[in-house]
Amino acid sequence: MIRKMNDLTTYEWIEEETVSIDPINWNGGRVCNLIPNRYTHYCKIMNSTFYRDRGITDETLLWNQIPPNEEVTIDLGEGITLKELAKKYDITFDNKISTKAIERKLGGYPRYLIFPDEGRINMDVLKEMTQVLAPFNEHKSCYFFYNILKLIGRIPEEEVENGHLYTGKLKDIFTIYNKGEMDGLASPTYWWPEDRSWFISTDYDLDFTIFGGGKQLFNALMSNEKLECIEVDLDTRVDN
Repeated sequence: MIRKMNDLTTYEWIEEETVSIDPINWNGGRVCNLIPNRYTHYCKIMNSTFYRDRGITDETLLWNQIPPNEEVTIDLGEGITLKELAKKYDITFDNKISTKAIERKLGGYPRYLIFPDEGRINMDVLKEMTQVLAPFNEHKSCYFFYNILKLIGRIPEEEVENGHLYTGKLKDIFTIYNKGEMDGLASPTYWWPEDRSWFISTDYDLDFTIFGGGKQLFNALMSNEKLECIEVDLDTRVDN
């Protein structure tokens, strides 16, 4: 059963083992700013596939060309991976690639494409991730943390505090994602098991999630055909 923890001590190890961003000597956001430096393998997982809008036939039309007051309707069609789009638009597909590369290449985002959400894992992707994680997490408790940036505007200001920390089983990710007091909130900023054998970060302004863990679990994620995973390291840039 999921429960909210008033003591954030269980969260403090994350701040101790991640590299703080230095805004004065800024050299870009990197995996090490979001994931503790204790794992052997890291990858980013797209929060969703891209979807084609079946109602748009002109692939040269950009979102920034749509009049701001025009009513937008979307008819979700087939899924398209970032790798497929990189090949289509002749974009280098490496560990730094992001959806921003498409905007830079085309001068805007194609209207026929529906992009992954920032800060929120698609439910189908979340289900697939937890199925991969489950065999590695039997009987372990998990922790789910929401930082301030994911709380502001979603809950009363007086309840924001320094973030919200929850504990429960792996399956309870669906409770805080779907219902209960966290209704309508984005995916947790961080979630991890009690033994810290793996770690997941979904930053509020990124449309992919970052994983850190051991080789066996990493291989299970990378080989899953329903997830788009890209291997990264601690120094990989994650900002646009």
